Amino acid sequence: MEIAPTAAALLKSLRGLGYTPETALADLVDNSIAAGARTISLSIDWNDGDPRIAVRDDGRGMSRDQLMEAMRFGGEGPEAERAPDDLGRFGLGMKTATLSQCRRMAVVSAQGGSLSSLSWDIGVVAKARKWAVVIDPELPEFEHVTKPHTGEHGTLVALQVMDEMGGLHGLDSERFFAKLADIRAHFSMVFHRFLSGDARRIRILINGRDIPPWDPMLRTHAATRKLGSSPIGIGQQAIKVTSYVLPHRDMFANEQEFQTAGGPGGWAERQGFYVYRGDRLVVAGSWLGLGERREWTKDESSRLARIAVDLPTACDPAWRIDVIKARARPPASLRSRLVRVGLECRDRAREVFAWRGGQVRTPTEVRQTSPLWQQEHVSGRRRYRVNREHPIILALLEQGSETARLARSAISLIERTVPVERIWLDVSEDVEMPSSGVDKGAELVEDLVTAIRKSSSDLPPEEILDLLLRSMRIADPVLRDTILAALGGDE
Repeated sequence: MEIAPTAAALLKSLRGLGYTPETALADLVDNSIAAGARTISLSIDWNDGDPRIAVRDDGRGMSRDQLMEAMRFGGEGPEAERAPDDLGRFGLGMKTATLSQCRRMAVVSAQGGSLSSLSWDIGVVAKARKWAVVIDPELPEFEHVTKPHTGEHGTLVALQVMDEMGGLHGLDSERFFAKLADIRAHFSMVFHRFLSGDARRIRILINGRDIPPWDPMLRTHAATRKLGSSPIGIGQQAIKVTSYVLPHRDMFANEQEFQTAGGPGGWAERQGFYVYRGDRLVVAGSWLGLGERREWTKDESSRLARIAVDLPTACDPAWRIDVIKARARPPASLRSRLVRVGLECRDRAREVFAWRGGQVRTPTEVRQTSPLWQQEHVSGRRRYRVNREHPIILALLEQGSETARLARSAISLIERTVPVERIWLDVSEDVEMPSSGVDKGAELVEDLVTAIRKSSSDLPPEEILDLLLRSMRIADPVLRDTILAALGGDE
């Protein structure tokens, strides 16, 4: 006995899988990449609030039989063996992605001198009460792409009769073009390996404009730190994990460069693991439910940590890749290894964040630089104290008794009134980090010269200066030479 699903009801239910315009259109680009396309063009026109959208590629195209199979819901399911560069997963993407945004989708494909076209129309299916596909549907002209013609090769997917279920219908022009910017940013991130040539190079255009790649790992930035790359697992389930600590804000040339490097959603949102499947980004910044005693959260202090995880398509079931290809969960057998990788990357990222992009300290350097602030744990609580052994503080406390008593009082007041809560609130709200207060002008030169002259250390002035500059995270040879000249010393 067979119990067939009600065609129209199932189609309408599949529309609610959770696609956004950017994830839906990215799914169509996946199909074009799998078809060997080198250029993929999208026409996304506002059309006075009734958008007209088409995706055109120069891939292999499909024969009539291949197109019919591609239009079948669940054609090649998740158990089908796929090539390493096949970005498909459930045999649903082209249909569910398009129908999540519209009520009618059509495909026109050219291959080997033949031209084929089919369409799914929810209205037609509802009226026929069966899985009735429309053959050779009429299509409008699109502003930025052309339909395939006999003798060519390639495919066009058209989205028609947009409605409120999608995310583009009924928007005014300002909101529509803001959404268009989101789609461009999403493509720039998700397909960055293809756009940059790290994978098979492709070209994606939206309304005639090329999409540039956005590399989440900022590998071309001189201050990005690659912590290492290692395989985890064996056989077909083996994955590659590569950790990066991104540059501190101070390492960027300007505010625009810093904001661009943060990526869609900003720095805090984009931290964590980046899961790639066939060089296509599936998860763009998530801690994947991992952690030690509890799940890690996206803390401001760990926002510079990004970890690339490369999966072969054979890992799909173990990692529970979803239909939309926007979520993944690591298998239990790999969680402890990934936690260790994540812990190291988060710790190193916190060091860079706290030291404003200066050299991450080794235990020996911590001792040598004699930091001005020290962290203490007293009765289960954390507090910050001024280091009395710091050369400048020590020199101050070794002055006459009245001066030393006044200095101790001032230091105590400073320690008790550090606005920790205010600072943390500013940071958590992504307000610009408070300035380190380093002014490399005459006042700083005078202050450091005085500190070195008053120091009771037996070290040469050059070494005392180097310790002070390192404790302030200053690497400026010109400033160093100016101070030594003022001291009357040599390099």
